[in-house]
Amino acid sequence: MTRPKAPGCADPPMGRRAFLRSSASSALLASVTPGLIREARGAGSLAAQRAAGSAIFFGRDEYLARWTRVQAAMSSAGYENVIVWQRSASTYDKVGNVYWLTNFVSNGTGQDPWSDSTDEPWTFAAVLLRKGHEPELHIGMSRDYIDASRIVCGKIVVHEGHMAAKLAEYLRSERIEGRVAVVGDDVYPGVFDRVLRAHTPQIEWVTEELLLEGPQLIKSARELELYRTAGALVTDALTAAVEAMIAGERACEAAARAAAAIMRGGGGFHRISISHGPASQVPVSYDFYGYDMRAPAPGDLISVWIYGPIFAGYWMDPGRTVICGKHPAHAQRVLVERCARLVEDMVKAIAPGITARDLGIRWEALAREGGYLEELGGDGGMFGHGLGTSFPTQLLPMGDHDPGPFGYQRLKGPIQPGMVLTAEAFLSRDGVGAAGFENNVIVTATGTERLDRTPMLFM
Repeated sequence: MTRPKAPGCADPPMGRRAFLRSSASSALLASVTPGLIREARGAGSLAAQRAAGSAIFFGRDEYLARWTRVQAAMSSAGYENVIVWQRSASTYDKVGNVYWLTNFVSNGTGQDPWSDSTDEPWTFAAVLLRKGHEPELHIGMSRDYIDASRIVCGKIVVHEGHMAAKLAEYLRSERIEGRVAVVGDDVYPGVFDRVLRAHTPQIEWVTEELLLEGPQLIKSARELELYRTAGALVTDALTAAVEAMIAGERACEAAARAAAAIMRGGGGFHRISISHGPASQVPVSYDFYGYDMRAPAPGDLISVWIYGPIFAGYWMDPGRTVICGKHPAHAQRVLVERCARLVEDMVKAIAPGITARDLGIRWEALAREGGYLEELGGDGGMFGHGLGTSFPTQLLPMGDHDPGPFGYQRLKGPIQPGMVLTAEAFLSRDGVGAAGFENNVIVTATGTERLDRTPMLFM
């Protein structure tokens, strides 16, 4: 078994184990233009949906603008050097930051063997950001396994052997010392981190997981165009899954319909969550290693969520609750309609200039005025968050609380045009079940533009 080599590279020796470790490249979808995808959804041949040539999705000017914003954030926080780690390869952990900075990801197995003489080059990579320099991409894999023409950075530095030890040696040779910020400290394994720290006594490593979130909050015009493509794909997928479940198809078949709608448009996803039952109290599925093969019964509550990097690595996560057969009991109808109306009102409250705190206070007032508080079951039942090449860690919580649901911090500053945000709510009643809805929106100069166009109600 062999793998395709990168253009201009010699064929490396390849066995089964090497193959499992070796599938590394820059982002596949970077060569697809969103306009073509939207025009070609459902048109058949994937080749017809792919842009001519091998141009990456964003031009170099886009990356220069990103790097400039990051340099400003570094300066504001008092850092001259930052290391950004990614853990890709069969997962989406922290992929977004390195991808957003350089258009690089790796997609090996994520199960690399390691020893004292080697680490996991197919899983981990880093970007070194230095004051006044273009970003450096640091990888442990050979150049034979990458297509450098699709990577955007100042230079690529290869550390074959033990990447942590070789990176430490590089940092010493470049005289990098003092305080260095780390983004991705939460996913870089301790067994490698200890080696890096042991060999860099001149550096004070400081965890700064939120450092890139400010530069990533306001999307460029090109990113917003991409998000509209993602919205079109996820709308087709969510509508297909919901209609299949209403008709009584098995959950696995409904998920397959949704997956096909996304994949035919050149997209991807993390999970297609479908839960159902006569009085389901859990609006998300916990079938993480497969899909439910049961069909809903007439009258069952059904919740469908689709989330993950829907197009070119940009995340969305809309959701709906419906009733199998479209003939709800009165209590079900009231629960579902109230939840949908609450989320619609939450979206209407989002406007440029309003602070995240004032928005949370307004949302809490909506819940109190509409009599939703008991059904919400706490502030974890109503909130929003940002979207980008990952799920940002700052939320839009209900009320006047700094820590939001699950311990996340409130988004800082005012809402601004170009942000991509969500609004979601979950209501439950004993003996009736739980309902949930979520909309994904672009903030505009006058309000919002909804990206997920699947109808809110199907009754």
